[in-house]
Amino acid sequence: MEVPAATTLSQTRYRIAELILEFNHPVDYPLSELLPSFRDFQWQDLTEETNICITISQGSAPEAEDMGLLRTDESIAWGDRFRFYERADGFVTTIVNEQGDGLWYLHSERNFKNSTLFIPSSDVAEQGAVITWMAMMIFGQASLLHNTIMIHASVVNHQGRGVAFLGKSGTGKSTHSRLWLQHIPDSVLLNDDNPAVRITSEGVCIYGTPWSGKTPCYKNEKLPLQGFVRLQQAPINEFEWQTGLKGFIAVLPSCTSIRWNKELFSNMNTILEKIIAQVPVGYLKCLPDAAAAMLCHSALFPDE
Repeated sequence: MEVPAATTLSQTRYRIAELILEFNHPVDYPLSELLPSFRDFQWQDLTEETNICITISQGSAPEAEDMGLLRTDESIAWGDRFRFYERADGFVTTIVNEQGDGLWYLHSERNFKNSTLFIPSSDVAEQGAVITWMAMMIFGQASLLHNTIMIHASVVNHQGRGVAFLGKSGTGKSTHSRLWLQHIPDSVLLNDDNPAVRITSEGVCIYGTPWSGKTPCYKNEKLPLQGFVRLQQAPINEFEWQTGLKGFIAVLPSCTSIRWNKELFSNMNTILEKIIAQVPVGYLKCLPDAAAAMLCHSALFPDE
């Protein structure tokens, strides 16, 4: 599934969590305009090694009698237009376009390092949304080869250190971040949905990414990770540290990995074990009030 040799390609690169994501695309394809949330992550250095590559083709999806084994057709973002298949040579993701007469078709290697995306006829808004989403999905898998995990979290930058709030959708992660911004001095939002956590030579760090859910917060920043806090709505405010296996279990549901790739899933668990050994994990039963933010802050920053 290579793009025909006659196609002239241009390279657009982004540096996200210190990893190089490269798009190979037709010269006249307005990729940068379609991906405004990536703007602060654009990377001009062509000498640095590419970690993740996505090749874009403006052609029809390849015809195949056997798409592979259907792994899931469930998607909050794309509803019943979405399918995800596993094949011997990798994974295939498809999304029917809004008009219903074309197919977004993504083929990824098993480790997601290289992918090819076939773009159907669709409007500009859909092109930007689908490419942004597919890039997030690819990055979330391929980054596992580089001591990096994408997590579902809202992250506050407090005095140059990151705090990641975890929980099921609707738990109040974004609300709790806003309470910090309102009531804890020197606090700003880093990312509101999909930050990246990486083990570095400096310790465990958390990064802003081009993916921040419904909140437009796309900061190309890196912070030491002060701690994870899993939230649970409750009629009281109560904070408890989670050590060892409890800490692992508290963070695991928020990590991005597809369970059908045993190697990548194993990598994720190994990386998470190393992260939990260095980063404290708290559990906060809370009300959506200032007292909850203050309690959480005092636990994570006892010297302030």
